[in-house]
Amino acid sequence: MKKFLLILILLFPVLVSFREDDSLKSERTNYSSGFIDITVETNINRLFFRYDLKEWCLSVMGAKEPYYTHDTSVSRITIPVKDFKCANKFVYRDFLTLLKVDQFPNLEIAIPQNPDIVSHKEDSVTLNEVSLTVAGMTKKYDIDCEIERTDDESQILSGIIRVKLTDHEIDPPVKWLGLVKVKNEIIVKFGFCFKKYQG
Repeated sequence: MKKFLLILILLFPVLVSFREDDSLKSERTNYSSGFIDITVETNINRLFFRYDLKEWCLSVMGAKEPYYTHDTSVSRITIPVKDFKCANKFVYRDFLTLLKVDQFPNLEIAIPQNPDIVSHKEDSVTLNEVSLTVAGMTKKYDIDCEIERTDDESQILSGIIRVKLTDHEIDPPVKWLGLVKVKNEIIVKFGFCFKKYQG
């Protein structure tokens, strides 16, 4: 019993560091530019990682020079994993290890061009065949998205991708003698600005 109490005392500061960080909660209500939020759940709490796509907008079909790529058939967003923000340095370090950042430094989302995105009249749309590359493995998803119009020429498309770690050949880690267990599913929430090309 004494040994167990000693282990708890030694691990308490680390376990406290896994508390939920209110400053990075993924629930966004107001945004005017793009973002990618990743939520990792453990048996104890949720951990939040954020990347803001400030003042970036994707061009739609027909663009000669899209902002992210010269390939007009796909809008490709490449994010250095190390650029995600997290208030807790211990959790941040584990996040980099989880996504194998030494081998695969970037997370990538590729969205097939859809000429109806900007002119779409409804407040929702389905993006088909969206490719998400995590830790070097690419999987495709069909994603139901909400549309928020910012003006006549552009809008924010937001959606959620639920990603199984094992689909990307990542074993959900177990930390601190089994006291902290990462769940197999991470949640990738995104908002991308789409804009008509002005050529």
